[in-house]
Amino acid sequence: MNRGLQNANKGFTLLELMIALTLGLIVSAIAIQLTLTAQKGVSSQQAMSNLQNDALFGLEAVVRDIRLANLNASDVVINDSVLHGGIVLDAKNYTSKRTGAGLGDVELVDALSLGNIENTSNLSGVKSDQLVIQYKNMMEDQFDCEGAKIPVNTFVVQKYFIRKDTAKNEPNEPFSLACKAFTYTGDEPAKIDLSGNGEIIIPRVDYFGVMLGVAKDKCVDTETADALMSCFGYISINDYMALTTKPQIVMLKVGMLVRSTNSTGSNDLFNEDKLYEILNVNSKLKPNTKNDQYMRSIVTQTIALRNGFGIEKQE
Repeated sequence: MNRGLQNANKGFTLLELMIALTLGLIVSAIAIQLTLTAQKGVSSQQAMSNLQNDALFGLEAVVRDIRLANLNASDVVINDSVLHGGIVLDAKNYTSKRTGAGLGDVELVDALSLGNIENTSNLSGVKSDQLVIQYKNMMEDQFDCEGAKIPVNTFVVQKYFIRKDTAKNEPNEPFSLACKAFTYTGDEPAKIDLSGNGEIIIPRVDYFGVMLGVAKDKCVDTETADALMSCFGYISINDYMALTTKPQIVMLKVGMLVRSTNSTGSNDLFNEDKLYEILNVNSKLKPNTKNDQYMRSIVTQTIALRNGFGIEKQE
C-alpha cells in the first residue's frame, strides 16, 4: 500500500527539468535560425530576380530604341553637324537654319547628348552621361519611349538620362534611368524641348555611361607613318566634342550599374572598397551605411548604328 502511494507521487527532478528546458531552447534556436536563413535566402533570390528583370529587360528596351537612331536619315554619316543625324550632339543636327554666328538656329531645352552631368551618379567622383537620339518614323502604329503614338513622317527625339526618384529610405540617391521623348515635323523646328521627368525605364541605376564608337578613313599609323584603310576606337561624349575634326560615329557603348529595388538585409560579404569598372569608369560607391543591403550588377551593350558604317564624304 505504501509502495504504491510512493510510486504515484514520484515526478521529475530539478536536474531533469533543467536538461529538458535546455534542449528545448536549443531546438527553438535552431528552428529560428533556419527560419531566418530561409527568409534571407528568399529575399536574396527575390532581389536578384528583380535586379535581372530590371537590368535585362530595361536595357533591351533602351537598345531596341537606340537601334532606330538614324532611321530614314538623309545622310549615312553621323557626327555633330549632319542634319537629322542619329546621335544628337549639336543644334545643327536638328536644323539647317543658321544664326549670324553660324550656329544652328533652334531653341534647345536640355536636348543634346552630354557627358558628366552633375548629381547623376552614386559612384565616387563620377558623373553619368546623357544620350539623345533621333530618327524619322515612316510607319503606322509606332510608339515612343513614353508610350505616346508617333505620327507618320515625323522626327522622333528621345533622351536617356539619370534622374532622382521618390526617396524610400534607401542608400545614397534613389536614381533611375528615364527617357523623355519629343516629336517634330519638317526640317526647321523652332524649338526642341526635352525637359521634364520622362518615363522611368530602369527604377534603380547608380551610374549610366555612354561611349561613342568612331571611325575614320585613311588614318596614319603613328609608328610607321603608313596610311591605314581605317581606324576605329571609343571616346567619351565630352572628348569627342573637344576634337577639332570629328570622325563619324558608327557605334555606341552603353553601361550601367543597376541596383535591386528591394533590400536583402545586411550582407557580410559586401566590400565597401570594391571598384566597379563600367566602360571607361573605375570607381567605388559613395559611402553609405545601407550599401550592403542591396544587390548590384553591371550591364553593358555595344550597339551598331543604322547606316553608321557608310563611307565618309571626301572633301
